[in-house]
Amino acid sequence: MNLHRYTIKKLLSFTSTIILLSFLLFTSIYYIRQQAVRQDKNILQRLDRLEQNSLRIKMLQDEFLLRDFHNSQLYVLGQSPATLRLDSLFTKTLEELNYLKKYFSSTKITEVERHIEQYKKNFNNLKELEITRGFRDYGLEGDLRNIIHQVEGNAVLNNDYRLLSGMLMLRRHEKDYMLRRDTLYVEKFDATLASTLNYAADKYGANNQFSKQLIDYSKLFHEFLSIDAQIGRTENEGATYQLQQQSALVIESIRNLYGELSENIKKKDREAYASMLMLLVIVSSLVLTLLTKISRHITKTIKSTLAVIKKLGKGELPPPLEVKGADEFSAMEKSINDLSLALRNTRDFAIEVGNGNFYSEVNVFGNSGELGSGLLEMRQKLTEVAVQQENSLKEKEQRSWLNECLAQVSELLRNFHSDTKELCFEFVRFAIKSTGSLQGGIYLLNSEGESDSDENSYLELVASYAYDRRKYINKRFEKYEGVVGSCLYEKDVIYITDIPDSYTHITTGLGVSNPSCIVLTPLVTEKEEALGVMEISSYSPITDIQVEFMKQACRNLASSLVLHKAIKANEQIIAQMKVKTEELLANEEELRQNMEELTAIREDMERREKDLNGQIAELKYKLRLHGIIFEADTYHN
Repeated sequence: MNLHRYTIKKLLSFTSTIILLSFLLFTSIYYIRQQAVRQDKNILQRLDRLEQNSLRIKMLQDEFLLRDFHNSQLYVLGQSPATLRLDSLFTKTLEELNYLKKYFSSTKITEVERHIEQYKKNFNNLKELEITRGFRDYGLEGDLRNIIHQVEGNAVLNNDYRLLSGMLMLRRHEKDYMLRRDTLYVEKFDATLASTLNYAADKYGANNQFSKQLIDYSKLFHEFLSIDAQIGRTENEGATYQLQQQSALVIESIRNLYGELSENIKKKDREAYASMLMLLVIVSSLVLTLLTKISRHITKTIKSTLAVIKKLGKGELPPPLEVKGADEFSAMEKSINDLSLALRNTRDFAIEVGNGNFYSEVNVFGNSGELGSGLLEMRQKLTEVAVQQENSLKEKEQRSWLNECLAQVSELLRNFHSDTKELCFEFVRFAIKSTGSLQGGIYLLNSEGESDSDENSYLELVASYAYDRRKYINKRFEKYEGVVGSCLYEKDVIYITDIPDSYTHITTGLGVSNPSCIVLTPLVTEKEEALGVMEISSYSPITDIQVEFMKQACRNLASSLVLHKAIKANEQIIAQMKVKTEELLANEEELRQNMEELTAIREDMERREKDLNGQIAELKYKLRLHGIIFEADTYHN
């Protein structure tokens, strides 16, 4: 049989006809066999839908926990979009289980039904707890809001700002707890409530209206805490955790049911595949002979192009083949030519890359397929490497700039350590020039009197610089007033870009121009003590590395100010000690002079005493002599 008269297409068509006839026979047998398996596949599809329903239930459960308790529809109608869809899914899931009971008898179906009913019960319980707890104007949270507003309104009517402050603090602890679910805020709430009740009792009497309203508010809040604990403050507590556990049981039981039924279906499929294999062996034996002859014909034809393919395999790039005709082998020759052209383009691209040209165009197989897309991806990655090198160089330059500026700041702090205001001015001027900013100022924390309490403390603008010249502006804020006070309180950088037209003039006090961004940096020491705030504004955005520079530089300035303050305190102590020393020396001189006078007096007294003793002795002698004479006269008489 001469096969050269036929194209490969015709030969394969003839072979396909033989195979098709065999396939029809095979299909008939297979169809009969598949009738017995079809019902099981239908059951398997039901199980797939059942598993999908369980996953949808889990998804709707998460949607309810994340979003629906913020939906007012839940509290007004008792239902939300997620709960309505859950009810529908519960119904569909139970219908699927009832259908499976008709064709499949297993205790696992009953187990699945039991888990779903328990899940439905747990979900309804959680929903009722969520409705009771409420949100905004609904439930216990709405009652809490209403009663605290009543107390605040009464406090405003009575102009009792101390009571109003207590109300606001209670409200703050309530909100902090609702946001963080931390029982620490409950303790703070109770402590603030007790102090506020004591204040109300002292001012308005024991049974005043404010105390009753505050007690009602406390009861509602603790009732809210009880409901919240039942729901679960975390994912591992309360009704939420029980619902999660039950959801896992539902999914697990459905998977077990799916595994048992799918194993039976696989067993039947294996039996059908065995029968098909036997038929396939028979048909293959018949077709093999025909394919052998056709393969020999194809192999002989392919040898004519083998030489060119061998050259390509050795890495050579032969000239294009001359394509003749329009049969299958002509298409093969054309494909070889396309391959040769693609390899040639690959060589040219490799040469360009070797020369450092990462942006050269590459066209290999139209940039499709594994090789074409791989080369295109390689060019993209090489381009990314070049970009990364540029970014790395840029980051290195930024770090170098940061270190250089910090070194200059250290030198500045050493040179101007004696005068605080002059130091602050030189510092803010250097910061503005280094960052290319518009204007800036430094506020330092001072206090009136000897007390450093918040009531006596204020922020004073001690240095300002704008438009390349020094500005003399008297500006003062309370300790935590405005954005400057907020920066001092938070001890962190504040970056503002959305700036109103009046912000700079009214709030910052640095001028009337409207910059595009403002950066406030606190002066914080190593011990986290806030000494002041530096405020800088600019027409252009301030970069992250510039913000980092201001943050580190302000920390160095704060340490220098603390050191300067300590040095001044030591100088005052030394001056006081010097005054005390001079006073002691003066006292010592006075004592010395007194001692000399006392010594002279003592010597004079001793001399007089000596004279008196001599006179006394002389008198005694005279008296004794006079006595002897008197006795002699008496004796003679």
